[in-house]
Amino acid sequence: MIPLPPFQQRMLQAVLPACTRFGLVLAGGYAMNAHGLTERPSNDLDFATAAETPLPEVADGIADAFREAGLDVTVVEVTPRMGRLVVSDPVTEQSCEFDLLREAFQRQPVIVGDVSVVSLDDAVGLKMRALHERSLARDVIDVASVSHLYGFRELEHLARLHNEEFSLAELVMRLEFVELIADEDFEAYGVGEERVGEIRRFAAAWVEDIGLRRAEEGDAEYDDIPEPD
Repeated sequence: MIPLPPFQQRMLQAVLPACTRFGLVLAGGYAMNAHGLTERPSNDLDFATAAETPLPEVADGIADAFREAGLDVTVVEVTPRMGRLVVSDPVTEQSCEFDLLREAFQRQPVIVGDVSVVSLDDAVGLKMRALHERSLARDVIDVASVSHLYGFRELEHLARLHNEEFSLAELVMRLEFVELIADEDFEAYGVGEERVGEIRRFAAAWVEDIGLRRAEEGDAEYDDIPEPD
């Protein structure tokens, strides 16, 4: 069983049959949780699919499942690659985003309890893409949680599998920004002071590793990265 807040658990139970029908698997922060890597809270539910069904059709089917469960649904956006719904309880006024993603999975999903979940490699690769694109506290928390399982180059490889525009220069910029993320942003996810320090050191070590590789290998991929001091 994946530990979810009560409203997200209700949402999940409402759409599990539809998720099976459309080949949707749990992704995002709760996928990392399902793999036993983090316990941080998340404000949304993310699901991904590699099936060929057009995402607008998937979004309609998911919205119908929520409505049949007595929940209100607003379709915020749907494109061929992503969709976002906001699901709310008309009585309690609780609400939660439900995000849909079309992805090319590298490995078969796994089953955790009664939920299909993206593989660990795919979960980490998608988290690496998020870190590369925005570098929010939750992204670096999740990536740092697998530092004992994957080396820096392995993490970069997983990122490339899910982001054709991956660049080490961009990654360095995002990692350097970790030092500027407020402690309060980490604390909002239940991360204590000691762990925040570990996460910052992890990011700094990664930046240093990339810089040393540039100096040693002279690869053109590193051309936009400053020389190490």
